[in-house]
Amino acid sequence: MKNLGTIAAAGFLGVVLILYMCTFQVRFTEVAIRKTWGKADAAAITEPGLQFKWPRPIQDVVVYDKRVRSLEDRTEETRTADGKNLLLTTYTLWQIADPAKFHTNFPAGVDDGEKKLRTTIVTHKHAVVGKREFTEFVSTKAEERKLREIEKELQASVAKDAMEEYGIEIVGFGIKKLGLPESVTTAIFASMKSHEEAKAARYTAEGEARAAGIMAEANATEDRIMAVARKKAAEIEAEAQQVVSSYYKEFEKYPELRMFLDQLRTIAESLRQRTTIIINTEESPWDLFKEDIRLAIPKKDKNIG
Repeated sequence: MKNLGTIAAAGFLGVVLILYMCTFQVRFTEVAIRKTWGKADAAAITEPGLQFKWPRPIQDVVVYDKRVRSLEDRTEETRTADGKNLLLTTYTLWQIADPAKFHTNFPAGVDDGEKKLRTTIVTHKHAVVGKREFTEFVSTKAEERKLREIEKELQASVAKDAMEEYGIEIVGFGIKKLGLPESVTTAIFASMKSHEEAKAARYTAEGEARAAGIMAEANATEDRIMAVARKKAAEIEAEAQQVVSSYYKEFEKYPELRMFLDQLRTIAESLRQRTTIIINTEESPWDLFKEDIRLAIPKKDKNIG
């Protein structure tokens, strides 16, 4: 009985060992390739569950994770078509779409495939950016920037090579970081400053020209108004002269009255402000202050009026 138990135990262990050597499990997040005498099968095993194989060295199994992976390339300077440098970093979402082709190219494992994909991305990045102008990446005008278009072009070129050569599918792609080297930044700021200074000078010149035009128009208007005013004043003065002439004709009939009024006007002009004066009543027109002179004025002259 003791030997029977030992034999049964040994048989059970043998069966377990055979099952271990002849079976393998594929999880739902994995894909497997069965290799016979070192040669990979053309079709990959994508269905999850327990699978069978011949024990080594007849058959072997390579398992890959089929979930999406993320890859970020190195930040390095990339030159545009117009000779300016950019610091451009991209990210790539990828997964193994053709396990057989991937294993054929990278038998050492996923790390080798990722390194090769990184090199491919950098190569296409330089090629695509080298065809683009600097303003398509950095510009104050929204219509000049074409980052989304550049991302799509990069994704298409990388995806084509990655699938055809390595069996890698590019699920997503984008520009993560966009920067400028210090030398380029300084040159751009200097160019922007020069551009803005030129605009300011142009606006100043336009303003001065407009101000000169306004002043010229104002001076011309002033000249027209003054000409009209002088003409009007001359007309009024001529009318006044005519009126004065008519008055003088009347005064000629009464010369004593005219002299008297002239003397009063002279006195009024002299005493317009507060003034202390010493006068000689013997001289005209101050002799009007003498009573005998006032009484000598003819009555007919006093009643004119």
